[in-house]
Amino acid sequence: MRTPRWLLLAALLFGSGACSGGERGGRGDDDASDDDDAGDDDASDDDDTGDDDDTSDDDDSAGGDDDSAGDDDDSVPPPPPPDLSDLWDGAAAFVVDPSGPLAWSGFHFPSTWWDGDELKAWYITNSVVDGVQRSSTALATSPDGVNFTDLGTVMDVGGAWQWSWDTATELDHQLGRAEAGGWSASTSLDPSGYLAYGPYVSTLPAGPMTVSFQLMVDNNSADNLPVVSLDVFDSTAGAILAQRDVLRGEFAAPWQLQPFNLAYTQVAGHTLEFRTFYYDVSYVRQAEVGVSQGGAPFTDDRLASFPGVWKDGGTWSLVYEAAGTDSIWPGDVSLATSADGITWTKAASNPVLVHEAGGWESHNIGTPSLWKEQGVWYLLYHGWNGQDVQLGLATGSSLDSMVRHPSNPVLETSNGGWDSGTVGARSLRQEGPWYYMAYEGSTDPPFASADWSTGLARSQDLVVWEKYSGNPVLPVTSASFGYDGPEFIETPDGVLHLSFRHPSPGNWTWRATLEWSP
Repeated sequence: MRTPRWLLLAALLFGSGACSGGERGGRGDDDASDDDDAGDDDASDDDDTGDDDDTSDDDDSAGGDDDSAGDDDDSVPPPPPPDLSDLWDGAAAFVVDPSGPLAWSGFHFPSTWWDGDELKAWYITNSVVDGVQRSSTALATSPDGVNFTDLGTVMDVGGAWQWSWDTATELDHQLGRAEAGGWSASTSLDPSGYLAYGPYVSTLPAGPMTVSFQLMVDNNSADNLPVVSLDVFDSTAGAILAQRDVLRGEFAAPWQLQPFNLAYTQVAGHTLEFRTFYYDVSYVRQAEVGVSQGGAPFTDDRLASFPGVWKDGGTWSLVYEAAGTDSIWPGDVSLATSADGITWTKAASNPVLVHEAGGWESHNIGTPSLWKEQGVWYLLYHGWNGQDVQLGLATGSSLDSMVRHPSNPVLETSNGGWDSGTVGARSLRQEGPWYYMAYEGSTDPPFASADWSTGLARSQDLVVWEKYSGNPVLPVTSASFGYDGPEFIETPDGVLHLSFRHPSPGNWTWRATLEWSP
């Protein structure tokens, strides 16, 4: 093992004897050394306050002060936190923090970015809708990388409403009345006319959209006449963009709200109305109108998560793994952008990278990571062929026109090793001339019963990667998920950590700290 760089520095400053002690500089040692050193720093700045614990030195002669200075010269300075080059040289290692989990049990696979003095952490959040497991993207923030405040879901799956309006309070009406849960019209009280129209919204992004009207009738079997007509009216262009009649027999049950959708294409800056025309043949109630980007079959109505985030000037870019409930979308990479990291607009060109029909990424791609260097975007992503999960690279000047690298996969699984089945979700960090990657790895599938852990790799060009000879850098599970989903987090004290999913019940997120080796 190479001598730690901080001891070499001490040897240069204080003589070769400073290296002989072999003192360990870990996280706990840093805290203690910092406390002791505060007094020493004061001593160097002001001889009168330099030794609070021994006031007799203050009263001694200048020679006594010289002795004290000599004592200071003989001591080894507190070590700086190690970095990944120290780990690579065998002088440091990641040690699992014994204090336990960060945040809460649902805080999984974060992708982080220091935005000033606030750490933003986008993470996957899971739910079950209509019996289908779905994953969206949520956000938490932290002042220190340890204590997090949850802001909840910020980018939902496809088909989930991104904008919505209450019919009773946020839309206009020609007829009808407010009721609990919406706005209604009935044959005994109302003529035909517009039950609802508005909201004259002009801020929706350009591209394919789906608007959903929540409707209810009191009887779904009396006849099969049309009860309402729905349309999307572009008041800027004076044109109807989409229209349909809703028949009584289309309602699955009476007195039950049911969504009815219209697909249309939004033109940027155009003002829209979502209108419901009442035919005066049945009682009808409308609750809300909601809009989501995209159209059925949605490419991301099952999975819109595993985010990778980059901030470029005032724009946040988020690439994510997108998968649909329809089998034609098993997993691809999509893009969203934001001005604040909270409100996201999905790209009209989604998915921006689609898995290939054959080869190493034939089944799906996902868990993307982003890097930008000299105007070029680097998108790292996993590819799965049904047996191995490996890493690929796509590059380009724009995130919606990425080109795969001819060397793909740029990081491959091993032959019979700890990462023989998976080289997957990763975190990136640059130190000096090196780009470092923390990646999750597993033995061969089935993955739910494979052994999992985290390893490191490094590169000087983001294309050619070498794995760390000491991999894995975290413990290895036994036939279960865990010690995976790594993310580099450097805290304000300059200490580097790896967050990861712990294998204990609940799969809480824990962290390991990079410490000097003994």
